Amino acid sequence: MKNTFLKIIREPISLFIILGVLMYIIYYYSTTYYDQKNKRITVTKSQIQVLKETFTKTWNREPTEKELDAQIENFIKDEIYYKEAVALGLDRSDISVKRRLRQIMEMMMDDMATVYPSEDQLKTYLAENPDKFRKDPVISFRHIYFSSENRDIALEVLGKLKDTLPVDESGFEGLALIPNELSKESYRSVERLFGKSFTEQVFNLEPGSWKGPVESAYGYHLVYISQVTDGYVPELSEIWDEVEREWSVEKKMQVKDQQFQKIKERYTISFVENE
Repeated sequence: MKNTFLKIIREPISLFIILGVLMYIIYYYSTTYYDQKNKRITVTKSQIQVLKETFTKTWNREPTEKELDAQIENFIKDEIYYKEAVALGLDRSDISVKRRLRQIMEMMMDDMATVYPSEDQLKTYLAENPDKFRKDPVISFRHIYFSSENRDIALEVLGKLKDTLPVDESGFEGLALIPNELSKESYRSVERLFGKSFTEQVFNLEPGSWKGPVESAYGYHLVYISQVTDGYVPELSEIWDEVEREWSVEKKMQVKDQQFQKIKERYTISFVENE
């Protein structure tokens, strides 16, 4: 009997079966342990405190006992749905989940990438990026409006106007929403009111006399420019917060990219043809 048993044990097929059974037992118990562990949800005092603080910040009052119970139940529901979704592999297949997890990772990297500049760094950044902080040129002018079919009349009026102010404009047309006189308007403001072509022309006219007709989105204008101030790049002390904000955003993006590249180096990326 003993010899027969030993003979059976020595058979390759017997060893294969025994190893298979052992592997199944190990797999079964390890999976059962993982499932049991994964099915355990622990709600700590600190988590409950966070729920209370979040409620208080949102509603400007502490939650009632019933409201706190609802918050805890909602927390448990989040945990259960999350674990079930992971168990189903949704975190690996659903693109919206992947994007949400990516957003969370990027938020974490944002915190880690926070940097604070020195004055010298801000001065250098301002010197290297003046156009980011350049102030628009500013203009003050009067204008007399003529509709698009009255360009010839505008030319005739221009010939009669003196190069002085004021001018009696009571007999001329006007624009309902745009005043006849504008003071210290920025380039972008004038462009928003009259259009790009008009703005480019008036900012290149010499002040002190009537000029035109200058075409706009509405028609034609005779323009008297009283003052033009060129655009300029302010001193750092005038725009410190603005420069610091732009520097920090750019630097944070650089640090985040460096962090991502280090993480990316740990992965092997393959491109294969679709089968």
